[in-house]
Amino acid sequence: MPVVISLQGAVPADVAVGLSPLAELMACLHSIAEPEHHLAVRQWLERVRAELSTESQSLIAVYSPLWTRMRCRLLMPLEPPLGLTLEQELARLEALSLDDFVMGAAPSVHGGVFDTHGLLTDRAVREAYILSSERRSFSRGELARSLFQAPERTRSGLLELLRRCAAEFFDAEWARVRHRLENECTRVRARVQALPLPEALASLSPNATVGHNPPSVAYDKLQSLRADLRGRRCLLVPSAHTRPHLIVRDDPPYPLVVHFPVENTGRQSEQATLAQVRLRLSILSDPARLSLCRHLVNEPITTSDLAARTGMTLPQVSRHLGRLREAGLLTSRRDGRQIHHRLDTDCLMRLGVDVLTSIIR
Repeated sequence: MPVVISLQGAVPADVAVGLSPLAELMACLHSIAEPEHHLAVRQWLERVRAELSTESQSLIAVYSPLWTRMRCRLLMPLEPPLGLTLEQELARLEALSLDDFVMGAAPSVHGGVFDTHGLLTDRAVREAYILSSERRSFSRGELARSLFQAPERTRSGLLELLRRCAAEFFDAEWARVRHRLENECTRVRARVQALPLPEALASLSPNATVGHNPPSVAYDKLQSLRADLRGRRCLLVPSAHTRPHLIVRDDPPYPLVVHFPVENTGRQSEQATLAQVRLRLSILSDPARLSLCRHLVNEPITTSDLAARTGMTLPQVSRHLGRLREAGLLTSRRDGRQIHHRLDTDCLMRLGVDVLTSIIR
């Protein structure tokens, strides 16, 4: 179920690349609410969760539907320009009409499929929406009821929470990651100007594919969405905390947003594609290769030694080593006339995370 963005008629001027501290704060709140999805920042999460005030923890639980399953479009840039401060973005949110706030928050509060047409004008639709939200979870039902019965208070509570989070942990974290995200913006802007738009947008994810007729980009997501960029703006916003998720939100009249992850380290490291994960799991499922891995993990070893230990022929061992090398699981080093092989344990250790990432991205 891919997310497909049609780029027929779109031009580089339609695409803006920049920072959004509010979107980054939402990514942080998502990882706090669902830490099992974010193993790479586990230590940071444990520290932040331990230091959060009791009141902030309580408010995060109340408003969590806005950033768990479906990220709230209102907590992303509402329009260009990008690069505002957090307080400037909060001022935009505060300046929305209550009707716009309610309709912008309603899809995320529900978190599932519900036709929101008529929510503001039809009491029966509104009651059905609240009931449907309650069936999804108690917290969603409570927030849905509050959204319609006391929208101003609901928005004020959300703004209070976001400002509390800024003071308690986010201001320091934003200062830490901002420079890295600015560098990523520079790289992505250069690609948008130098490459065809489908290729530039595909570069945001290792699991993106480019279409040519019509020009498009497809992201491998557990989401079905088709968006047309013709005559619209597209905002590309990097994040240090949204990994492994790439988020695409298409909520007219707001611009389409792609909130994409960057590496958590200054050095780019390999992120396994879905095809690589499948290949590695398939190769490791073979009993003979798994037997070889038990020898390869302990010490560097030659092909002939492996054959002697396992009872396989040299050609058999060579074929299995070739498959392990093809999957990036084997390292080989020449020592004189001998070539010693060893299992790449770092790659193997990442495989579990790669499997999880491939499932939930």
